[in-house]
Amino acid sequence: MTTTGTTAKYLREIDRLPDGGPARVAPIDTRALIGTWRNANHQTWGISTVELTERDGQVWAHAWAVDPHTGRTRDWGEVLVDGLYALGPTSNDVCGYRATFELGHARTQIQANMLHSVMVCGAFTTFTDGSGRADYFSREFLHRRGPQSTMDTPADGIADQETRDGIGYARGDDRLPMLRAPIVPDRLLTRWRNTDAGTTGISEVELHLRDGQTHLRVTAVGPDGSIDWGDAPVRLYTDISVTGGGRSAADPTVDGRPTPHYADVSATDGGPALFATFDHGFMRVHMQARFNIGILPFVMFNEFSDDSGRQDYFQREVFVR
Repeated sequence: MTTTGTTAKYLREIDRLPDGGPARVAPIDTRALIGTWRNANHQTWGISTVELTERDGQVWAHAWAVDPHTGRTRDWGEVLVDGLYALGPTSNDVCGYRATFELGHARTQIQANMLHSVMVCGAFTTFTDGSGRADYFSREFLHRRGPQSTMDTPADGIADQETRDGIGYARGDDRLPMLRAPIVPDRLLTRWRNTDAGTTGISEVELHLRDGQTHLRVTAVGPDGSIDWGDAPVRLYTDISVTGGGRSAADPTVDGRPTPHYADVSATDGGPALFATFDHGFMRVHMQARFNIGILPFVMFNEFSDDSGRQDYFQREVFVR
């Protein structure tokens, strides 16, 4: 939809303001986010702690991860968050954030959202060291332990990564043998419909190959029918959390073969995670999804760059084949 003046542009019904705009929304209230968050899984091989602080009106994220192979906690340092997201385009209640950590051998972007006072922390790791390891997605559940306190912050963190034979590691997950396997998108390549027939957001998505590259096509809901967003290239990630528990105590190899993450992994309808960005000029939508036992939940971080006054916001929708 193209409009003029102060009327808000939109490409789905959920973003349309009742009076056309502009919206009158207070700044995002970050109080529910600020503090120290610890992983609920004490045997994680990944992110153990995230501390969020606010200084001079900006939010910073400091992350630590664990590496059972060395018995050390690794300090990823502190970065300014990439974005803060509310519950909706006219809400000021904080619901999520994104933050990117440059780790030398890899880049990890945390894409987190709040759910029932738990921080669902999705992390997309892209290797930049030429090691041949597959990029991967992990998911952790963090909880806040009361007021922010230095007692909650790991004391044994070290700022440098470990490098062995030219390969870097910033957490135990970086060592998983399954990262040596290729990423196969076959189970994603079809049309997916929203499980909510009354959605005012996205009604359908389609994943397809073009020139060897996976693309995502989006069909959204408008007031007068469907709105085609076109398609965007997709980056695929091995989903090490699709089958859960293998990162904790299992021996990484058995008879020279990778240990599966689940006893019933062969019966799990799993597949890779994905990330794509649609940039419509006045709005940018970052879309992540992980194929989870037959359903494809999409998590979206929506950003507005116009003068409509709408809040950047978090959204989740679920699709089936």
